[in-house]
Amino acid sequence: MARKKPEEPTMPATAEPKVKPVRLDLSPEDHKLLRIEAAKADMSMAAFARQVLVNALKAGKGKA
Repeated sequence: MARKKPEEPTMPATAEPKVKPVRLDLSPEDHKLLRIEAAKADMSMAAFARQVLVNALKAGKGKA
């Protein structure tokens, strides 16, 4: 009986990422403050920083 040829793996379609990473360098004091405020809000530091940044951008939209 002849063997079946193994099917070639199909490559998944590459989709554009829905989010883009951003690096944020903070002083040790600012890092500690971010950690404390994020904990108060029961959020991760990344989620809290993202929320604060987006809120600031929306508040400043149209002001130049």
